Amino acid sequence: MPIADVLLHPEYKHFGVRSSIALLKLVTPVKSDYMLPACLPFKDFVINRVGKQTTEKLYHVDFASDVPRDFLEEDKEVTKVMLLPRELCFLYDSPENATTKAKERLACTTGCGFHSGAATLVHEHTGHWSIIAISQGGSPCPDPLRTRRPPPPPLHILLHPYVPWITSAITGKAVGSFSKDDPFGFVMPRASLYDKIGHTWNGHWWMGGLRCFDRGEAANDIFKFYHEIFQLKPSTKTYMTYTLEIDAAYDTMIICVKVGMPFRIGQPKVWELDSPATKVRIPLLTFQHLYKFQVEAWAYNATGDSSSEYSESSTSSEGK
Repeated sequence: MPIADVLLHPEYKHFGVRSSIALLKLVTPVKSDYMLPACLPFKDFVINRVGKQTTEKLYHVDFASDVPRDFLEEDKEVTKVMLLPRELCFLYDSPENATTKAKERLACTTGCGFHSGAATLVHEHTGHWSIIAISQGGSPCPDPLRTRRPPPPPLHILLHPYVPWITSAITGKAVGSFSKDDPFGFVMPRASLYDKIGHTWNGHWWMGGLRCFDRGEAANDIFKFYHEIFQLKPSTKTYMTYTLEIDAAYDTMIICVKVGMPFRIGQPKVWELDSPATKVRIPLLTFQHLYKFQVEAWAYNATGDSSSEYSESSTSSEGK
């Protein structure tokens, strides 16, 4: 892929920081109807709720070949890694960086044989993938037949501290100028007043409902309660339209329905959102081979809103 421009971070360009990042501008944009871009982290996923380093496993995506030649055709490997104590990063980080600021942006994980630039991601409960770190590379995996000292752990550059600079460099706007629903440039049609904009394709997923695009704090009140994979294998050429009715529990409102397809076949439709029962129609074209698609439904508990409104009304009446 030809590169049009390279933008170095100011700390790397002017202050000699060794652990830093740069942005590459491609001549032609990379677009796909069947893949979703990974999101920038809207929070520091490395730190958990109690303020300590997370112990959850992360997903590291790297090339299977030691010398990848074709970035599109090369096989990828997905490895689950865990963060190691930060002291190990400083123990093996020699020589030291020119500034101490970048040391706070380093992390080391389990694993070996990582390539420089490989991404480490976290899978959010809404289905989004967020890049939390970029690999600096690491020592090759040791030979299991030889007993040697374990190699240094792979080093990674945490991406969350660089998000304001990345968004400003790409858009030419300060972070504060983004709307509350779209803090880091992620396209979220929820900001529109027209309901039809919320029913559209996003990669190989058809989004039914404006709340399907929420992530982060905006999605704390929603949860996925239904997920099913459908498989069709006809003996002859078949034309079929699938209709599904999804019922939720009492006082649960369905606000989002997602339909995942390997190809954008037809235009699904959903009725009666914001209710305990929702209908979905999935039109299919003529097919004669094995075909799979999946349906997800997201909802929120309506009893929390009603109870809070009741408590507020009772408090106001007591005050009077």
